[in-house]
Amino acid sequence: MYNLFNLKRSIMWSSKISRTSFTTLDIYRRITRGVTNLAKTRQTSTSDIHLFKVGGKYHGFEAKRIESIPELKTTALYLLHEKTKAQYLHLYRNDSNNVFSVNLRTTPMNSTGLPHILEHTVLCGSEIFPVRDPFFKMLNRSLATFMNALTGPDYTMYPFSTLNYTDYLNLQKVYLDAVFRPQLKELDFMQEGWRLENVDPNDINSDIIIKGIVYNEMKGVFASNDSILGQKLQNLILPSHTYGVISGGDPQEIPNLTWNDLKNFHKQHYHPSNSRLYSYGNFPLLPSLEYIDKEYLNKYAYSPPTHTVVPKEKRWEAPKREHIKCRYDVLGAPFEKQNTISISVLASDTTDAYQTLVVDFLTNLLIKGPNSPFYESMIEPNISGGFTASTGFDSQPRDAMVTIGLQFVKKEDFDKVISIFEQTVDKVIEKGFEPHHIESVLHSYEISLAHEGSNYGLGLLFGISTAWNHTESIIEHLQSKKLIDRLKNDIKANPKFLQDNVRKIFKDNKHKLILTMSADKEFDAELAKAENQLIKKKTKGLSSKDKKVIYEKALELQKQQMEPTRTELLPTLFIDDISSDVEKVDMEKVSLNNIPTQINKVNSNGVVYFKALLNTNYLSPDQQMLLPLFCFTINKLGTDKLNYKEFDSLINRKTGGLSLNSHIGESLYSLHTYQPSLLLSSYALERNVESMWDIWNQLFTMRGLKDVDRFKMLVELYMSNLSNGITDSGHVYAMQAASSLVSGTAYQVELLSGLQHISYMKSLVSTSNYKAILKEILNIAEILFDKKKMRVALNLAPDNQRDIIRTYENFIATLPQATATHLQSDDTFVVGDVWSPTEAVNCQHHVLNLPVNYCSKAVLTVPFTHADYAKLKILSRLLSSKYLHPELREKQGAYGGGARVMSDGVFTFYSYRDPRNLDTLDVFDNSYNWIRSEIDKITPQDIFEAKLGVFQSVDTPIPQSSKGNEEFLKGLTTDIKQRYRAELLSVGKNDLTEVAEKYLGPGNMLQTGKVVLGPKTEQMDVSKRKDEMWTVVESNL
Repeated sequence: MYNLFNLKRSIMWSSKISRTSFTTLDIYRRITRGVTNLAKTRQTSTSDIHLFKVGGKYHGFEAKRIESIPELKTTALYLLHEKTKAQYLHLYRNDSNNVFSVNLRTTPMNSTGLPHILEHTVLCGSEIFPVRDPFFKMLNRSLATFMNALTGPDYTMYPFSTLNYTDYLNLQKVYLDAVFRPQLKELDFMQEGWRLENVDPNDINSDIIIKGIVYNEMKGVFASNDSILGQKLQNLILPSHTYGVISGGDPQEIPNLTWNDLKNFHKQHYHPSNSRLYSYGNFPLLPSLEYIDKEYLNKYAYSPPTHTVVPKEKRWEAPKREHIKCRYDVLGAPFEKQNTISISVLASDTTDAYQTLVVDFLTNLLIKGPNSPFYESMIEPNISGGFTASTGFDSQPRDAMVTIGLQFVKKEDFDKVISIFEQTVDKVIEKGFEPHHIESVLHSYEISLAHEGSNYGLGLLFGISTAWNHTESIIEHLQSKKLIDRLKNDIKANPKFLQDNVRKIFKDNKHKLILTMSADKEFDAELAKAENQLIKKKTKGLSSKDKKVIYEKALELQKQQMEPTRTELLPTLFIDDISSDVEKVDMEKVSLNNIPTQINKVNSNGVVYFKALLNTNYLSPDQQMLLPLFCFTINKLGTDKLNYKEFDSLINRKTGGLSLNSHIGESLYSLHTYQPSLLLSSYALERNVESMWDIWNQLFTMRGLKDVDRFKMLVELYMSNLSNGITDSGHVYAMQAASSLVSGTAYQVELLSGLQHISYMKSLVSTSNYKAILKEILNIAEILFDKKKMRVALNLAPDNQRDIIRTYENFIATLPQATATHLQSDDTFVVGDVWSPTEAVNCQHHVLNLPVNYCSKAVLTVPFTHADYAKLKILSRLLSSKYLHPELREKQGAYGGGARVMSDGVFTFYSYRDPRNLDTLDVFDNSYNWIRSEIDKITPQDIFEAKLGVFQSVDTPIPQSSKGNEEFLKGLTTDIKQRYRAELLSVGKNDLTEVAEKYLGPGNMLQTGKVVLGPKTEQMDVSKRKDEMWTVVESNL
């Protein structure tokens, strides 16, 4: 996977619909969820950290440093391999979700995608495990909570995490062998990287084109204008070394890469002396050190990795300005506003932990929220669509940078933005920052240390990897409290400390890049022309013999892809490794001041987590459509007591933020049935819990807001970000759209968060009647902010439960309530409408100017509690691994694809960054025939592996903040989960054929919807497709 943006960059809040059955399906993305433990897979702490002493020798490693880091509840152990000088960092923490990673400094000097294609190819088989695609095969032989590989600008990393010690050792063996002893076969290089191949591999006379997984992936990556800008920014501001090229690969340059280049790059960069090994958790370390030394490191001699060292960029003597072109986004702002400007400066050396913190802190002060200087000067005047995705502090390169960028601006405003930037910097240097604003940013650091989010050990790895890539002194980067205390002391000792640093970094710094970008309606046509020219160049002068070689290589690759894989060579878990019991949450359900309240008693680390569901069934259909906009704007308008700046300051000084989201809770028992709600959530340190209640009280009781200009600015910010996620998550949009054709529940989700929502909002905003829209938003607030419509979940530490509950009851007593409504109960469900055709399958082609497609097929099946649901769940996993992955990724070159069944009863197929469209739909349709023809070849081990794959998600570790969520949001009680668990474990071969026949067979054809998101091409000729009724949706939304 290519990772362009900073591993450490925080995700900005957004107002999105939450759907209880749905999580983003991109299994190739980098974070799954979870910290904590699970029943049988839980490992009691067997850590041997107490055996290590500084200076001690352990299986070829010497312990160089041991440091306790109390704020992380961690002990850091830094070791150095004596023979190869490989670095090893182990972070002991009493957390059973253990992590391991091999990191390498990879510094390409061209844009052929060398490290990225190598990352893919090393995972295609190794010396001990000569299995085709062992990485994906292990996804079904493991209970890993995370498995991936990532390529960055100057690093490649191979991380995984799991709660099971046997699983940990299995995955460690597979990863180490893949990294240090890969096969690197030519056919795998052709499959993963690029190749010339006939359009029809079985017809030597068909046209020759370029195929390859990474080739198509990078075409998809650069379908995003954010990626175009971010990549070009990095290349231009750091031009002299490895950052001046595209490590992921430029599609125009990838076909210049040779197999020998790949093998040589591995030899040079995948040496232990150039590696950094990482582990985290409570598993024993000594056995791993012994295995790593004996089987791998001890077999190498030291090789100084001087050739991978990244020098500091020579600083410029004067700022530079560049202009580039990008894709016209048919879903975005008006064409005249599809322009972007970014102003970037090189700031600090990433290896300097303290200076990195200082620059990060300054950046947050400058851009975070309406009290920040750049927000006030650049966002409030409403001259743009808000900050760009690249805005912020980027510590991924050796020389970290800060970028301030605006999207959707007029070209004639470029110089105005530059002038505003300079004036803002001057004003900050002169006047400094408001004390409350400094306090709020400091508080965000403090609460982030206390809040334990997803996969904690993985988060620590991502947080330090970019700095560790260039220094051995990495423990300092983990000592957050020491660094923050030093910052506080420096601010106290020198009142001008922050202004002096602003002057140094933003005023006197000559290494400044002004990069502007404008949409070009011919951009896609020019890309297509360039690709055609590249193909002509590659095929020009090919003799009949050359063409025969290309044809035969394609057949050879096809033969390899069709051969059965020797998965028995790979390690695996066994049925006993799957717990038969679900993890139970210490939960209490009570009624407090007549509000149904679920109290989840957890190890919250001094944080109180609040969630509330408000029944939205009282809203009119038009108000329901406005709910996502309501969620985005309502907490940014101020209250009757505080203006929006004061309110934002209070939120950030006292909480981790307020979140409001539309929420659709599917019925576990009936199709097309759902519970529509508004989900509120926030968290605060225990000392600030009463302030958190006061903040929500102010929001519930506000009535007199009339700032139409502020509201208009927020609406335009909302609109500017509506379509930004399509290129990265197009498969999600495709699945939502396809599901909406068969399910009333999914249709409601589509209305509130899919392509239909974008269309509705663009139509609404075109009226420009912001005063009327604001009035309706406030009407929604008056209807919904009623405690009689509310039920609550609290996650808190039992030690302080009594005091916290007392403050909560006082808070509830102050909330408004209407007299004409009823208490919300668990059975306030709505039956949605759904249209089912009587003669043909309902199909849609959403025409988007993208270089790749996102395809989906949706089939209506059964609700979650139906006996067939567990069988369909196992079937979806089996189809994904045994059929769809080989067909879509290996043969067609799509970056990803698979099948899922959702708890609303929709069975969905999907493809991601796919060069095909109708061919992919045919692959989906053929799933039924594949099951019928292959069922006799399906072994008990195949079915067990499908179960393991399902249990990876079922048993995903849950952070303390989210314990009890499944019951609160979905109604999934322990009894229901226990029954579902037993049903999954009992699924057999006959069950799979039964549900395939019942739901995927021709008898259920009319309960199907199909969607393609992608360009209008000759491939999309639907005129000859039988039993399908197509609607073409031109994206002039």
